[in-house]
Amino acid sequence: MGKRPVVFLDYDGTLSPIVDVPDHAFMTDAMRAALSELSSKFVTAIVTGRSTEKVYNFVQLDNLVYAGSHGFDIKGTKTRPINCQVADHFRPELEQALRDLTEQTAHIAGADLEDNGLAISVHYRHVDPALQNAVEQIVDDYVAYHPSLTKKMGKMVFELRPRVDWDKGRAVMYILSELGLDAEDVVPFYLGDDVSDEDAFNALNGRGLGQGISIIVRDPEAVKVDLPGNMKELPVTKASYSLRDTAEVQQFLTELARLKCLC
Repeated sequence: MGKRPVVFLDYDGTLSPIVDVPDHAFMTDAMRAALSELSSKFVTAIVTGRSTEKVYNFVQLDNLVYAGSHGFDIKGTKTRPINCQVADHFRPELEQALRDLTEQTAHIAGADLEDNGLAISVHYRHVDPALQNAVEQIVDDYVAYHPSLTKKMGKMVFELRPRVDWDKGRAVMYILSELGLDAEDVVPFYLGDDVSDEDAFNALNGRGLGQGISIIVRDPEAVKVDLPGNMKELPVTKASYSLRDTAEVQQFLTELARLKCLC
């Protein structure tokens, strides 16, 4: 008896390339076609730092599970219903944080804040390198006075999230459980490119040998330019396998969709 794959995917840097303007992170028609074909055969979910609504507008496919805000907001499909908002009571505090940090970073050219529902992204890709530490200091000071929030690192971005025991790894395991897929005949895949995806890699690795497949999407040379100023080399990943870029992700998804099972 073959095993059933279940596929979890990050969005930015995995299904779409990293771009200078976050609102322009469009996936290609070919990637959408590959994702549509895959999700017609196997349960497929997108787990992203973007808000659920925002990533749906990018993907525009109805038969996927969407886990936005780093898994804090999960919405299923008509045939696989899930409706889970972890830490939803933090919304007013996050809305206030967005207003406060927008004001506090207004004097720093290139600092860009993004509302992702149950997470706030503080992008500094376009900030003068000499001022990037100042952006981080503003975020750190804010978190110090608002201990119910926490800061996480990403590619040229600081993320503010509720300080609760939840991350992409917990979201993946929750989805598997809710859909009755936390079983020995299921092999979950997780593909992602950023620091927050390491939690998902770790969760799948914890299922045991052959029970979860973790894949990092990373060209070691290309992403060195995205390292924060205080990071001199790429962190060691928990992923077991790697793909170089979104083109290889598309090829991988296309090949996986051709299978009936993992025999």
